[in-house]
Amino acid sequence: MFGSLFARFKTGLAIAKASFGILRREKWLLAFPVMYGLAWVVGLVGLFGGIVAALFGVGYGMALVEQFTTVSEGTADTAVTAFLVAASVGFMFVATSIATFFSAALVHAVGSLFADEPTSLRAGLAGAWESRRTILAWGAVGTVVGLIFQALESQDGWGAQIARSLAGFAWFAMTFFIVPVIVFQEGGVRKSLRESASLFRETWGQVGGISLGVGLVMMPLIVLTALAGIGAPMFALAEPWSVLTFTLVPTLLVIGVLLAVYQAATGIAKTALYKYARDGSLPPEFDGIDPDAITRPRRGGTGMTGQPSNREPGQI
Repeated sequence: MFGSLFARFKTGLAIAKASFGILRREKWLLAFPVMYGLAWVVGLVGLFGGIVAALFGVGYGMALVEQFTTVSEGTADTAVTAFLVAASVGFMFVATSIATFFSAALVHAVGSLFADEPTSLRAGLAGAWESRRTILAWGAVGTVVGLIFQALESQDGWGAQIARSLAGFAWFAMTFFIVPVIVFQEGGVRKSLRESASLFRETWGQVGGISLGVGLVMMPLIVLTALAGIGAPMFALAEPWSVLTFTLVPTLLVIGVLLAVYQAATGIAKTALYKYARDGSLPPEFDGIDPDAITRPRRGGTGMTGQPSNREPGQI
């Protein structure tokens, strides 16, 4: 049992390593997570600006109402709270949809590379756009689940902590392959979730290896960068802002680039593992990795081109 688990983890690590090799060769794939990061920053700035403007409008509107009728303090607080809740829900929906869209664009481009088909930044975005309805539906589902997790976070006690941990892992397992499924298979959110969960059950060892492999490379770099550019001045200097004025923005930019590399490498590895789980073969870029160490391909499964694999379970 432990030998099989180790072999699965080792294979996942090898896939992660090969994914970094592909990213070194196809550096333009970093554009997708970078665009998402820029969209997120712009959206966050717009959200705060919109909230400030809207709160000013709400206050002005309440002042006008008070000229004709008496408004209690509780009513005003309720109106502001309702607005802030609506704004946060709207932001979560937009953020989830945008993240899924750019992840889908990356996966589409990587799938085309694996299929030896011409692709580009525009082609990846166009591929994601074709799945826009499912992406928007997924944004709504992700928002609802996010609100549920926020509610769990507000609960105290060991029981609540255990529930959060179990729910978090279950959600991770159900959604690990959700973007490749949305991109390469037709179906709604419910069908995509079932398919993603099924693929995770078949490849859970490799999923762990991929997550560990990419994380072992990127997380130390991110932590060291944050410590060098932000942590060291904060804890070592009596007046840290004399240094942070010059190091804060460059440090955040470097961390942003490292996060983009992390997202891109994870997307490449995830697409490769999805491809094997569906049609029973790894892309040529992953030569040297033993496919027998991965889960058995499905009977009658289809690959990213939508053609039947014509393989029996366990046959490569």
